[in-house]
Amino acid sequence: MHSEHLQKPVSKFNSWMIGCLIISLTGVAMDFFPVGFKVEEELGLHWLFQIRGVRSPPEDVVVVSTDRQSAYELGLPQEPYKWPRSLHGRLVRRLTEQGAKVIVFDLFFKDIGSQEENAVFAEAMREAGNVILFEKLTTTGSQTHPVRGSIRIPPTAQLAQAATGLASHPLPTSSLRVNQFWLFDPNNPHRATLPFLALQMYSLNLFEELLELLRDVVPTEVAMLPRRHHDIHGPDGIQDLVKALRTIFTGHPTLGARLLDRLPIPHSEEETENTRLLASLIRAYAAEDSQFIDFYGPPKTVFTVPYFCVLIPCSSQRLGRTSPLDFSGKVVFVGLSESVQSEQQDRFPTVFTSKDGLDLSGVEIAATALANLLQRQHLTPLPLYLHLFVLLVWGVLVGTTFFLVSTSRLQHRSGLLIASLLGLGLWLGIVYFGVIVWVFITHALWFPLVIPLLVQLPLGLLAALVGTYRDVNRQRLITEKALANYVPTPVIKPLARRIEEIRSRGQAVHGLCLLTDAEGYTKVSEALEGNPDKLQDLMNRYFEAVCAPVREQGGIVSDITGDAVLAIWPAGILTPQLRTTVCKTALNLVAAVARFNKSEPEYSLPTRVGLSGGPMFTGEVGAGEYFTYTPLGDIVNTASRIENLNKQLGTRLLASHLVVEHLSGIFTRRIGSFQLIGKTKPVVIYELLGQESEADIICREAIQHFLYGVDLFSSRRWDQAEESFLTCLQLREEDGPSHFYLRLCSHYRSHPPAPDWQGTIILTTK
Repeated sequence: MHSEHLQKPVSKFNSWMIGCLIISLTGVAMDFFPVGFKVEEELGLHWLFQIRGVRSPPEDVVVVSTDRQSAYELGLPQEPYKWPRSLHGRLVRRLTEQGAKVIVFDLFFKDIGSQEENAVFAEAMREAGNVILFEKLTTTGSQTHPVRGSIRIPPTAQLAQAATGLASHPLPTSSLRVNQFWLFDPNNPHRATLPFLALQMYSLNLFEELLELLRDVVPTEVAMLPRRHHDIHGPDGIQDLVKALRTIFTGHPTLGARLLDRLPIPHSEEETENTRLLASLIRAYAAEDSQFIDFYGPPKTVFTVPYFCVLIPCSSQRLGRTSPLDFSGKVVFVGLSESVQSEQQDRFPTVFTSKDGLDLSGVEIAATALANLLQRQHLTPLPLYLHLFVLLVWGVLVGTTFFLVSTSRLQHRSGLLIASLLGLGLWLGIVYFGVIVWVFITHALWFPLVIPLLVQLPLGLLAALVGTYRDVNRQRLITEKALANYVPTPVIKPLARRIEEIRSRGQAVHGLCLLTDAEGYTKVSEALEGNPDKLQDLMNRYFEAVCAPVREQGGIVSDITGDAVLAIWPAGILTPQLRTTVCKTALNLVAAVARFNKSEPEYSLPTRVGLSGGPMFTGEVGAGEYFTYTPLGDIVNTASRIENLNKQLGTRLLASHLVVEHLSGIFTRRIGSFQLIGKTKPVVIYELLGQESEADIICREAIQHFLYGVDLFSSRRWDQAEESFLTCLQLREEDGPSHFYLRLCSHYRSHPPAPDWQGTIILTTK
């Protein structure tokens, strides 16, 4: 009987565990392969950006576009590289007059060109002192270095010498879309790229403040740096500064956090802006070599001005603005940005590539990258360990949820079960999707989306359906085998097919369970081996002694196997009256067995009793006039373990806390907290000693000493606990639980339990 009750829960636990492992490890395995991350990057990231929609970029960044409209308005060739460079000189002067703080040309001036034209442009750059020119990278990407180049080609020397800075703008090309940007050249990790160099120049006036912070934290490294920002000259000077600072930050991994903690508290709007900018610079130096781009929207989302509107003032209406054009204090990127896909030559596919195929231009991506750095807001994917943890936890959640539904009373109603699983899967998917979208919108955190929703969730649904079919089919085969000994062969299969329908007329209820086991039955049966009639008569009278009190109190004798009896009291709720009735039944049963043993001293059968309560499923199974009323649930297993615990404690009648709590009229004592065999949660066990009115003073005093000893035992005070148990034994000589605790005290004194032990006794043997 015991193995029969154990088999089903263990099987269910294994099914649940295997299902969760399959779902979790499938997601993790897919994520380990490049294809898994690519799917998340190309599909999941696209969904998240599309749902979040367009955001307003910072006004500190402006794009001046060398577009076809400007070529038409200025009477120039359509190809920007053919425009006279003196025109770029006029643009620089115009932007400088309007207060532009940094000017970045995302145009490559490779050919030498006219010396006179170059001279005009070069002179304008020298006077401005804030112009960065683009330097080209030649070779295409590779698996080892997925960038658009590895060899730098500077612009023509006449212009390069006049510029304040030179930088390339490599973009990772390992995916179908551009999702990241480099802060530092991947082939020269201490050389700034175009966005980063623009940030450095934009914050150059705060160099002295950064120097003071560094001097407080890493004073020895400061010696290699210039003393003032006015000491930084030319393209090599600014890149040398970047290299020196990057070397310091990479040599001290915690330097960024320490500097941020030392930033002064601002007291004015100007100080607030300076502190914000300095924090952006520090975070950028302390960051990884590349970052995911937090895009603001499709092409033209970053404010874009046609080239000609800088030279020939345009109305606000023509620019699509309500306020006049103002470049004061801004970083201006100059490059090609068209409104029509066929005219966009320098283009890159992104999550905001429009439906007509219009991609973001290179200059817009550079401007977006700088805007991310200024706002200290970039897209942050989860670290690998958290990424895998999310997939594992989600797999366990999906597996557990589907398992609970598939093993519920819907298990044998296929249509309703499938509808419930589909609805539950949809609900889980919506909740997960909503949480991930909310985190992405509010914190720019990128959680896995595609694998959890399109792989793990359907896999969980499939596993639940397959597992349910397997369990139902297995139960049907077991039923057919069980019925073969009792019903004619032709009706076995039809009856087995209807058995779940018959069971479904049962009900899920709460109830109480009583389980008995006779001690010494094997010895008695061997003694009467030659007289089976005597054994039959003896056992019939024994079972009558056990079952009569049950029937008298409205209980149901559900099963008799060997020398064991299982009785149940199903009910809607466990009322105090019902629990009192069952406890009195158990006491009467013990008394009836004692009378039986007194009448048969040669063949006595001392009986152990276990009581438990909780939820169970009851139903009738049978054919014709024969049926068995069987409880299903953990309640029976718990009663079996409690009954078995009597062996170790030397007791006769034990019950769980749920059975005896807040009862009056029944004299009980708390034995302690036990983790029963095969259980994961502790159960507080009580011994039923008799009617409250029958307990004498000596017994009560002995029990008080015992309870005090249990409390001392739970507090690890072994010596004091032993004294209490010994005192109890002086008053109550044959007290099995006291002997049990004395053995434990002796054991724990030399082998203390774990530090987090809370007093629960973990049983390892029956």
